[in-house]
Amino acid sequence: MTIKRILVPLPDSISHDREIEVAMSTAKTLGAHVEALFIKEPLPPRGNRMEVGSRATMVGADLMRAQQEATERREQRAQDARDQFIEACRVNGIRFLQEAATAESPPTASWAETEGAPGPIVASRAPAFDLVIASSASVAEPLKEIAESALLQTGRPVLLAPARMRQDLSGKIMIAWDESPECWHAVSAALPFMERAKTVEVLSIDKDSGNHHRSSQEHVLAYLRCHGINASARIASPKTRTIGEGILAAAGEEEAGLVVMGAYSHSRLREMLLGGPTRHVLNSAAATPVLMAH
Repeated sequence: MTIKRILVPLPDSISHDREIEVAMSTAKTLGAHVEALFIKEPLPPRGNRMEVGSRATMVGADLMRAQQEATERREQRAQDARDQFIEACRVNGIRFLQEAATAESPPTASWAETEGAPGPIVASRAPAFDLVIASSASVAEPLKEIAESALLQTGRPVLLAPARMRQDLSGKIMIAWDESPECWHAVSAALPFMERAKTVEVLSIDKDSGNHHRSSQEHVLAYLRCHGINASARIASPKTRTIGEGILAAAGEEEAGLVVMGAYSHSRLREMLLGGPTRHVLNSAAATPVLMAH
């Protein structure tokens, strides 16, 4: 798999330093094009109260003025975010393309704007991209909702941005291995990162340290070797109450630059019924970037 088109949704209800920083780093690391999609909140509906005489005129004028002020504030937020994104491109040496330009000689970047609910918008736009950048709830709740929509409705991998970048994405990569189809998908999606990584480790967290994990680790190590990636593997006993906590704790202890893991759900009809480790990481990952795939 190659990653050449990256979508970074920017809801206008939050600041965007985290996602933009990760988007710039990813575009430079992979030589990719990144599109920033600023998602404007719908304006409040115009009032339709009926009153008589001068009072009606005053209420109507107040409503129009409030609507105009809301529109101006929203447009200013969009302009500020665009200026921030363009400045980040300049600082990182990434060429910013105008709307009509084509993405040649990446890393490059472009800007787009739309209006509506972030989840459905990203679900409809993500299939045209190789990777979506979002975040966990501990960093920004709207970005967690975007991550869930992208993972469960589009099948596109999602990169969760940390609160602050501490390590290089091409440093150490830790695969949170559980031999599920979702984890295999995440490993395949992360190949472009692993091909550039300094080290790759396959980590299984298991209180029994059973041989079945060692066997499946051998399969993924063989898969990685075929792609020119030499990785190590180990099985660790959990030091925390849950697997999700163990994954994030191990990433912190080992100063991983990126965690790779599968995202699974117990029911496709109930998207909120996510598996325990998936749910914990989507709620709590804040220190380390996490690439997830479903």
